[in-house]
Amino acid sequence: MATQALEDALNIIEILRKEYIAGVSELSKKLKLNKNKVFRIMATLELKGIVELDEETGKYRLGMNLIKLEHAYIKSLEFLNKAKQSIRVLRQEIDESVYIAIPHRKDVIYIYEEPVRKSVIVESPLAKRFRADKTATGRVLKRAKKEIGFIVEYEIGLEVNEVATIVRDEFYYPIASLSVIAPSVRMPLERIKEDIQQKLVETAEEITEILAPTFSLD
Repeated sequence: MATQALEDALNIIEILRKEYIAGVSELSKKLKLNKNKVFRIMATLELKGIVELDEETGKYRLGMNLIKLEHAYIKSLEFLNKAKQSIRVLRQEIDESVYIAIPHRKDVIYIYEEPVRKSVIVESPLAKRFRADKTATGRVLKRAKKEIGFIVEYEIGLEVNEVATIVRDEFYYPIASLSVIAPSVRMPLERIKEDIQQKLVETAEEITEILAPTFSLD
């Protein structure tokens, strides 16, 4: 019984990953489960912070605790530990916050941050999930599957700007994005193109070289 309940809960989480939001009736139909059973599962998941209830719609979405669990797993990734020093150097050079994000289905998740210490900062996207097509980070990851090189994408807004490039592994496969996010008044497009973009790409190339294995004939 406990095993079946766990499987049902995981199936619900998987549906919410794909559809972002769903009600008890929808979940009951999709999983062919009694509504009362689905309601009990949702109540338990909500208590643990795995799902959240949207008061306006009466439907559920994934909760922050699930994202925190994902973040804890992601932080253990080996490539990130190898990349941290290069990211810190970039942050010192440009004096703006630098991020690493990875793809997850149609989304991107920001998994690492080197924050800047200034009076005006932007809200951190760390450990948050965003639709890939809504961010420079997501778009550069999608393009990198078809294009070679360290391509660049921008997200230019009224208050916040982002510039992103790609990090590749030893097989030149895109595994993450490297981006800078800052207030638009401090990081206008002109500054991005004249200074930050080049430093960003150079850092991404450096990380990719670090990830590549070194062979010796000795």
